[in-house]
Amino acid sequence: MKRQMASILAMGLAAGMAFGVTGCGSGKKADAAAAGEGAAVKTEAQSAGTETAASSEENRTEAAPSSAAETAKKPERAKIKIAFHPHITGVGGILNAIDNGYFEEENLEVELVQFTSGATELAAMASGDIDIGYLGVGAHVFAPQGQCAILALDSTDLSGEIMVKADGDIQSVADLKGKNVAISAGTTSELVLSMALKLNGMEKTDVNMINMDASGKVTAFMTGQIDAISIEAPYTDQIRKEMGEEKVLTISGSKDFLPDAVFTNSWVTTNKFLDKNEDVVVRFLKAWLKGTEDRYNNMEDTVQKVADYINTDYDTAYLVVEKTNWLNNKEMKELAEDKTMLKWYDTMKTMFLDAGLLDAQYDVLPEEYVKLQYLEQAMQEIGVE
Repeated sequence: MKRQMASILAMGLAAGMAFGVTGCGSGKKADAAAAGEGAAVKTEAQSAGTETAASSEENRTEAAPSSAAETAKKPERAKIKIAFHPHITGVGGILNAIDNGYFEEENLEVELVQFTSGATELAAMASGDIDIGYLGVGAHVFAPQGQCAILALDSTDLSGEIMVKADGDIQSVADLKGKNVAISAGTTSELVLSMALKLNGMEKTDVNMINMDASGKVTAFMTGQIDAISIEAPYTDQIRKEMGEEKVLTISGSKDFLPDAVFTNSWVTTNKFLDKNEDVVVRFLKAWLKGTEDRYNNMEDTVQKVADYINTDYDTAYLVVEKTNWLNNKEMKELAEDKTMLKWYDTMKTMFLDAGLLDAQYDVLPEEYVKLQYLEQAMQEIGVE
């Protein structure tokens, strides 16, 4: 199968940037439970008491460290509700972690809940309905505002595009003035359109931004109800497939902002959940790291797994792969240790500020909302070198 990730990654890191996809709440749930082994350990220790007094004391002396070690290996059972997005970046590593028993190793029971909007997902987090979740590019605007804490970088994205009908009167960004352009507020689509307008000396007020969910705006564009659409993969490929490649024109996109821009996909939680569940967060990250490493090393198998889970075909699920910059655990560790990851998040914040999507009062240091110490601890505990 097509496998250009290595070369894409090298290019992305060399340029000091990288690529992702987005994320409405509804739908699909999955459970994975892990049972503890404490009872078995206790039974073995108790059985030593049936020997003579001398041997009983000896057995207890020998059994105690073993029992303590077993207890240390198996932390207290916990359940977490995870927000996922229906594509390989937003759920691939999680599915691997479930199927390969990595959450069980951490004694975590997980429940998956589907979202396609970061803003909706964060609202669910704020109400306590979600504990940890995947966040696409555009919703990172909420992190400097204190609405979430970033735990880990998943990947980076270059799939955002502004599309129009090829035979229409819009042939450039300048032609968008006074036109109806569909976006999804708080997602990559809003960010890309805002940046494109600024790059072309225009204001957001020069166009009519129509806020719609992803599927709604795709339908509206293909049926001629709107003039243009700002959208990302896999929807861009859906439009080309259904309308015909020659019928669609891309007038701007994420790639126009390189090498100064970076478009991050991340895993986040709330500060409230983090403060009370630091150990659970580290355990989640340990399982997730193993699952994403499996994704990196077995991309085609993971694509098929995701396709089956979200009820789509393999080719459609694979489209995101070619527009994402993937990281393995070693590379992720390097990015965290040399502070490149923090720099990327600071770049994202600046992009939001420049695009007029973030108020100047939230121009804060990335350390205030990016909590990489938990990722670094998880990587150390599973032996990432």
